[in-house]
Amino acid sequence: MISTKRPRVFATDLDGTFIPLDGDNESKVALEQIRGQLATGDVPFAYVSGRHLEYIFEGIIEYGLPIPDYILCDVGTSVYENTAKDLNRRDGLNNAPTQETLAASFRRSDNFDARLDRIIGDTDIERVRREIGDLPKFRLQEKFKQGRHKLSYYVPAESLDECTANVRTYLDERSLPYGIISSVDPFNGDGLVDVLPKDVSKAFALNWWGESQNYQNDEIVFCGDSGNDYAALVAGYRAVVVGNASRTLAASVLDAHEKANWNDRLYLADRSSTAGVLDGLRWFGLVDADNDDNAAGETEQSLTRHWGAVPTGFQSTRFSVFAPAHEKLSLELFDNNSSQSRSPDAGASRCIEMNRDSDGFFTANVTPCHVGTQYRIAFDSSSTDLAPEPPSIPDPASRYQPEGVNGVSEVVSNQFAWRHDDQRRADRVEEMIIYELHLGAFTAEGTYLSAIDRLDELVDLGVTAIELMPIAQCPGRWNWGYDATYWFAPMSSLGTPDDLRRFVDAAHARGLHVFLDVVYNHLGPEGNYWSMLGNYLSDRHGTPWGAAPNFDDGPEAAAIRRFVIDNAIYWLDEFHLDGLRVDAIHCMKDDSEEHITRQFGREVRQWSHANNRRIWLIAETNVYDASMTAPLEEDGCGFDAQWGDDFAHALLACVRAHDQLTVRRYQPHVDLARALHRGFVFQGDVRGDRGREEISVATAKRVDTSSVVYCIQNHDFIGNHPLGQRFHQITAPETQASAAALLILSPAIPMLFMGEEFACEHPFSFFVDFGDESLRQAVVEGRQREYPQHDWSGGMLPTEEVAFDSARIGHAEDGNRAMRNWYRDIIRIRKQHVDSGLLCVDHCTTVTDGDRGVYALKFSRDDEHLFVVSRLAEATSGSRPQDDAMHEHELAELLGVTGGLPPRILDSRKAVDESSDDAFRLHPNHAVVFAST
Repeated sequence: MISTKRPRVFATDLDGTFIPLDGDNESKVALEQIRGQLATGDVPFAYVSGRHLEYIFEGIIEYGLPIPDYILCDVGTSVYENTAKDLNRRDGLNNAPTQETLAASFRRSDNFDARLDRIIGDTDIERVRREIGDLPKFRLQEKFKQGRHKLSYYVPAESLDECTANVRTYLDERSLPYGIISSVDPFNGDGLVDVLPKDVSKAFALNWWGESQNYQNDEIVFCGDSGNDYAALVAGYRAVVVGNASRTLAASVLDAHEKANWNDRLYLADRSSTAGVLDGLRWFGLVDADNDDNAAGETEQSLTRHWGAVPTGFQSTRFSVFAPAHEKLSLELFDNNSSQSRSPDAGASRCIEMNRDSDGFFTANVTPCHVGTQYRIAFDSSSTDLAPEPPSIPDPASRYQPEGVNGVSEVVSNQFAWRHDDQRRADRVEEMIIYELHLGAFTAEGTYLSAIDRLDELVDLGVTAIELMPIAQCPGRWNWGYDATYWFAPMSSLGTPDDLRRFVDAAHARGLHVFLDVVYNHLGPEGNYWSMLGNYLSDRHGTPWGAAPNFDDGPEAAAIRRFVIDNAIYWLDEFHLDGLRVDAIHCMKDDSEEHITRQFGREVRQWSHANNRRIWLIAETNVYDASMTAPLEEDGCGFDAQWGDDFAHALLACVRAHDQLTVRRYQPHVDLARALHRGFVFQGDVRGDRGREEISVATAKRVDTSSVVYCIQNHDFIGNHPLGQRFHQITAPETQASAAALLILSPAIPMLFMGEEFACEHPFSFFVDFGDESLRQAVVEGRQREYPQHDWSGGMLPTEEVAFDSARIGHAEDGNRAMRNWYRDIIRIRKQHVDSGLLCVDHCTTVTDGDRGVYALKFSRDDEHLFVVSRLAEATSGSRPQDDAMHEHELAELLGVTGGLPPRILDSRKAVDESSDDAFRLHPNHAVVFAST
């Protein structure tokens, strides 16, 4: 519901809201700005406070508050009018008021008192005051704190609930027309109980005042910070919740506004107290906006906020489009207050010409233009040699595409009441245990909101971070996410942008990080209109998957680099994501002196430091790239981690040598031993030098794998199989259990793929939903061309709906319970030894025996030991039968242990296949963990 009225009056709570907080210099400056703007007398305003009148006067004197037209005080039981308001507004700026001058200016409202008298009728007020004061633990507050209709008491804070219940019983037994407000004084810790006429509150007084002055609710801007302000914040006024208010209150107010279908009556301020009030008054247009805030903001960092459509006021939006190929560009606005969306060929309600700057950026500040407005970018056929077909397109930086990649763009709110940002989350790389998932296949419903229901399951498993496969807007109803054409728009088939925010907030409530896979190496083919705007796409470089962005050619390249970096910051800023996994970073082709990946790392780090946010950056490098995680000051890219594909593919080569799920060739056993000893097999950099490392493992120093992400399967690993089969399906559950121990207890960052922990039987084939038939055929042919080693005849086509439907992982309880328990136990052991400091690279040595398929990690520190031994299937037999089990003394000899092995704490045969083996022997497809503590 959109209100057509403009606000014209201001009301605010004082403590915690309009009075600057201690040490808040921003608010002190803001107070001076508000004083100057209100001095004109153009905006009537009132204070709405629980304080009694004399204390409000003290606040005016102490903090230099502007003198209001009205004071609504004593928790809504008293109303005073300023009878000399014009004089006092000028005096408030030029002369210091006193208690006496203020008292002489304000007159109590007899009309409001008469209204309260009608509520309490002929009740003997003084008798009620006295009898409540005689209740156990009640003590009357000072006389000057009492009011004609306000009965105020002190009680012990620890007995507040008990005392509130007792006074409620007293009132109910006598059918007295009173209500209760109780709280704890934040300054001295006293319990406070106020007994007021029934239903009277600050909101009641504010409503009476508005009606008495002929103000409609939506003409009043009310600012507050506490539960005592809640009723007024949700009464239909233009509401401002200051940044220091509890996030629970902010969320409750936001929920109430959404349920009432109010789209333009709430501002959730980022700044605290008076500064937040000033921002709210500017948002609703009651005071002039700071010209600096409305400037183009052409610095590198400020451009972050100026791509696409960004609301700048309750009915104002700023649009920005980069289109250097054009001299003229217009906005087509489809004003629609109903939930029914507009088709792209529907006539525009308004057409607004945008302003072009010398760099090719088009901007427009549009009022009225509220949240929910749908729009398109329209070309002028005379302004370019490019044929304007179609004549209008979606916004390349659209925040929401409700009808998909070819439909209208929509203005969306960027306000959200984040409640759980302060929840403790893992802050050391060693604590990271990542769970990769596809939101569309994670639940039966396939939405942001439905995924919330499975978060507790992940917490119980022990993961510490969720990594979402890409969610930027792709074509069709389902997609892996790597064909996005709208990098700023969360996929509409998964829900709304606010639904995504709710998911992230719910994950934070449980102590989980949320990382997002972002794709900057190419743009998807369907809905890709960007070449119509300018040189968004590269003529020099390409990728197997689509057009590459132009990072290095001509003057437009600088803006495209900003487009990428600002998009990354947008996800971190507006969705409070904890980090990004940058897809195929080696395919972000760039011949510039500073490669885009280093600029990316540098500027994201600058933003995170400026905003005091711990941000995680993970690169998919395809092969090991030492420069990726090197510090910026050492000419590195400053990322936290990189994917280490060598571990998964070298491990697969040991157990299924004929299954090649990557273009690189891995040697059975030799390469897994190399990956464990050295940390990788292949290495390279983003400039293109990539290949197998030839240095001898015996002489090579192990790299710090604490910044390398290992897995035994991921979306590519499974999806590149012609049948979309998972690791346990192409090997055996026992093999997966053995491999999982080696993965999770390695001195790297372990990552699981959704459903792995319960050996999900559902395939995860590649799936897309292009509308263009030629693209659908190209995908099928491209998959077969990229992986010619596979027989694709038995698999599902990626364009078939069944490919997506069958990918849903189902319920954990329907899977392999023993496998899930095994994963949970291994994760528990990892956390225990990470916390103790034993499980780390510095304490790790590796032992491998390819002939017998044994791969072991030894962690030792003084008398502490943790041995992780995995015997994988299909080892070369040598002189022994392949299934011959190793006895304990043989294993101890291999590990170089004298005096016997430490106690066995985990055994995959007992855990997964429930084999009884009290006389220990190490079998193929078998993992065992020993620990001395």
